[in-house]
Amino acid sequence: MDDLLTRCAHRGIAVAPASDAAVHAGTARLLHGTVVDEVRAREVTVAAHVAGAADEERVLQVPRLGRWQRPHRGADEWRTPLPPWGMRLAKLIRAVRRAVGDADLLVEWADDGRTCRLIAVHRT
Repeated sequence: MDDLLTRCAHRGIAVAPASDAAVHAGTARLLHGTVVDEVRAREVTVAAHVAGAADEERVLQVPRLGRWQRPHRGADEWRTPLPPWGMRLAKLIRAVRRAVGDADLLVEWADDGRTCRLIAVHRT
């Protein structure tokens, strides 16, 4: 696990421990040769916890970005709107694939509203 995280850090990917300032966090399951990645996310703010929504998990199908593609709303063939954190996450996932290679991975991530950060990478 540390070797994968080190490879990502050497490639300039924002790697950080779980942040208290995170707004969204979750996991992304990357499967070799697929066109979409399954992302499980939840809101981790105090407001979400007070409202009782902290345990609500959202499942998104994030399109796999090509080499020069930019993420934007409605990027896939189904025109699924991606939230801003989903667009940042798509770029992070592409960077992880470049650093580690196309493999079956479980990526833990956190987004603070401006930057999507890598928490951990596990082989599955």
